[in-house]
Amino acid sequence: MNKHNFEYIKTVAECGSITKAANKLYISQPALSKYISRLEEELGVQLFDRTLQPLVLTYAGEQYLTHLKSILMEIDNMKKKFRDLSNQFYGRLRVGFPNERAVNMLPEILPRFKHLFPGIQVEVMTAPGDQLVQSLRDGELEFFFLPMWEEQKDLEQVEILREELVLVTEKGYLDQSYLLDVENKIFDWDRIGELPLLTLKEGHSLRKSVEVLLRNKNIRPNIVLETNSNMLTCRLAAKGVGVAVVPEITLTMLNMEHDVDCYHLSSHTVEWQIFAVYRKAGYLGEVERAFLDIAVEAFKK
Repeated sequence: MNKHNFEYIKTVAECGSITKAANKLYISQPALSKYISRLEEELGVQLFDRTLQPLVLTYAGEQYLTHLKSILMEIDNMKKKFRDLSNQFYGRLRVGFPNERAVNMLPEILPRFKHLFPGIQVEVMTAPGDQLVQSLRDGELEFFFLPMWEEQKDLEQVEILREELVLVTEKGYLDQSYLLDVENKIFDWDRIGELPLLTLKEGHSLRKSVEVLLRNKNIRPNIVLETNSNMLTCRLAAKGVGVAVVPEITLTMLNMEHDVDCYHLSSHTVEWQIFAVYRKAGYLGEVERAFLDIAVEAFKK
């Protein structure tokens, strides 16, 4: 039972092909085939149904991955506990961010953390929200930073900060009929379906947030472009390609507050909460808690 077993079997299952998995794992196809065959012989079961293309896990294969993942997580918890007992703070800390959030948050956290724990190597994963959640559940991350609209029963959430979601358009793009309050720049969200909407692709947290806002009003959007970047949708909106809902931090990062028209989505501020998220079954040692404490302190304003 080792991490290679888990990674190899999981990758073959995801790719549905030993050849494709070998390419992704940067090993030869014959070596991977031999590895799996030897493992199956050792276990006395078939992990894959080779009569199907693409390959799929057998029931035994599914159970093997489930139990092995649980075992590896327990070993990881044990190592962290021993690290705390020995006060020997070496090893790695694996954290995840959406790409642009890493640009905003990590420089505020990492220097202070490295000063406290120079022996800890911080590994950063940047990916869409759905991928971060899955990586956390697979034991590939200690925690990630992400807006979460719904609580997950197996995950713990610690609020780090709150941000307003705003509508961004080209200067002069909207006439006053689209506003509930001209002076306070409050957009009439009931009319968002009339406008060309720029948004993120499915799997991103902002896309889920926009879908919640649309669903609450039973609105069918006119999505004209999907991207992987809030910065890109914001800049495209500034050029009149459409309108975009973005977190306020996007405007600050781009220094575009004065280059666009920016509207509130409601008379009540529409915010999302940015959480540090970790597994309830995971052990947070001194290293992990220090990273979270630094994040809370850095963004509490």
